[in-house]
Amino acid sequence: MQKRPLTILISFLILAFVSVGLTNSTYLANAFSGAESTAASTDLPAVTLPASLPQSPTVTVQILPTLTSLPTLTPLPTLTPIPTDSPTPLPQVVPLIVNEPTQVSYGPFNFPSVVNPLTGLPIADVSLLDRRPIAVKITNYPRSVRPQAGLSRADIVWEYHIERGVSRFVAIFYGQEAQKAGPVRSGRFFDEHLFRMYDAIFVFGNADRRVMDYFLALDKYIVNSFVLEPDRGKSPDCGPRTHEYLCRDRDIISYNSLFTNTAALTEYINARNGNHRPDLNGMSFSYQTPQNGKVALNIYTRYSLFTYNWWEYSIEQGRYLRYQETIGYADPTRESYAKHMDALTGEQLAADNVVILSVPHEYYVKTNTTEIYKIHLLGQGTGYVFRDGFVFPIVWSRPDDGGVLNLFTPDGEYFTLKPGETWYQVLSEESTYSIVNGIDWRFIFVPPDVPDVPINPELTPSP
Repeated sequence: MQKRPLTILISFLILAFVSVGLTNSTYLANAFSGAESTAASTDLPAVTLPASLPQSPTVTVQILPTLTSLPTLTPLPTLTPIPTDSPTPLPQVVPLIVNEPTQVSYGPFNFPSVVNPLTGLPIADVSLLDRRPIAVKITNYPRSVRPQAGLSRADIVWEYHIERGVSRFVAIFYGQEAQKAGPVRSGRFFDEHLFRMYDAIFVFGNADRRVMDYFLALDKYIVNSFVLEPDRGKSPDCGPRTHEYLCRDRDIISYNSLFTNTAALTEYINARNGNHRPDLNGMSFSYQTPQNGKVALNIYTRYSLFTYNWWEYSIEQGRYLRYQETIGYADPTRESYAKHMDALTGEQLAADNVVILSVPHEYYVKTNTTEIYKIHLLGQGTGYVFRDGFVFPIVWSRPDDGGVLNLFTPDGEYFTLKPGETWYQVLSEESTYSIVNGIDWRFIFVPPDVPDVPINPELTPSP
């Protein structure tokens, strides 16, 4: 089986782009303000919701109301990066896809038994697919937690804003094992969407009382899928010979010391209440690059002044390589990056697909000391997929039966991801983007409007 299509890479220097106007914009509520420079123009069509998409059986999901539509992201002025310790960028290259034989594709349904439906890749140990996926909540802040362990072994990683400018990950492990994944941190309401979508075992480190009360009031099957530290802070020590489903790294002098071993956790689940292969249909994969994409070699996502990242397309690897911020600046046009590494493998984090999703956010609790969001990943919305050095507008749809998130073209056809690892970056519907030099895409997370009065300061949710 041919792994990739024949790709001709044509290098040329991007000479200049002329700005088409000046726009003063206020963005990043409570974080950014001031006049910015102009964004490069683009003829990429706006993403609109199709009249209809393939329907799934209706089953009520408990936490969030169904949404009917989402606005598209709106352009914002150009931000000029000033990387202080960034690696030398690759030459600006436009990959050109030529006519080639049709490649093997998989999904969205009837995956062969040896193909992982979350990556579109055949795997050697098919027994790994005869279990439920493992969703692990992994921290990304403070910076001392980096490099985290195991993220490069995940099939899918979700990143989203949890509160006060900080993002966090949920890593989905299925086709590969991670001997050490973490540090494991606390759960949020949004995590329910993910462990329901993948019928996953959910590993997390407790939660705010209001979130935990809600989780424990869910049905018994879900509650039995939670994995928390049995005796808080007293798990066995992590080590090369440790085969415990949870352990503590005693070399880490902080609360960010809890890790999981996915192979040991699978054995624990098998012994505790059995395991099964869930229905994970819904994703579509092909090595053939879709048509009509626009060149996109760099993806910048800024969650706040002090939390931001950069994906750089590697011509040699055919993947996007991840860099994470090292310094937070009061001036958002200043940036400092380092390679985002995996402590387990020693490799730089990379993705075959980077998916930006526009999803409604609202405050569930908002006081001077506490901030809790609900993120409504239900119904339909818009976004962009980056693969093979190109960007494509997409429509996402969350099946009513709780299945895997579906991605469609604006015409309503299933969008084909590149086989491999996918990273989802979740942004609010207020978030904005700009296109710089025609190849750099910059996304800015904008939180909902801050309420004039506190929201639910003492709320205790009822089951």
